[in-house]
Amino acid sequence: MPSRRHSAPCVAMISICAMSLTAACANIEASTMQRIFDSWRGAPVDQAKAQWGPPQSVQAVAGGTAYVWTDEVPTAHPPGSGPRDARLEPPPTAAYCQRKLMAGPDGNVIGGEWSGSACCVQTLIGQCAGLTRKPPQAAS
Repeated sequence: MPSRRHSAPCVAMISICAMSLTAACANIEASTMQRIFDSWRGAPVDQAKAQWGPPQSVQAVAGGTAYVWTDEVPTAHPPGSGPRDARLEPPPTAAYCQRKLMAGPDGNVIGGEWSGSACCVQTLIGQCAGLTRKPPQAAS
């Protein structure tokens, strides 16, 4: 039977690792999301809509318009585990990432902001790479 003396240091080490991973994730998330918004600054918001798809909502804000996209990460569940498999109820959302681009009266992006608990997940799996503004293609 393991000694109780050894379990306290293990719990402490696991807690330290979890806090370190959370802090690292938050730093990666913040810098990645800021780079994404910086890449869009000054670009026509129509380019963002073409690249990201239509926004889920559009809001009037001071100095312009906010365009909002929300990505949801559903909860995983084993197959055959309930009414969701019969499509009787939608799967619950475990996490989300909301991106908001603000455009001025001229339709050009003036800033952006983000919120949510799944932005870091997207960063780690590489989905955020597709959110950075792609240079417009030259007319042929």
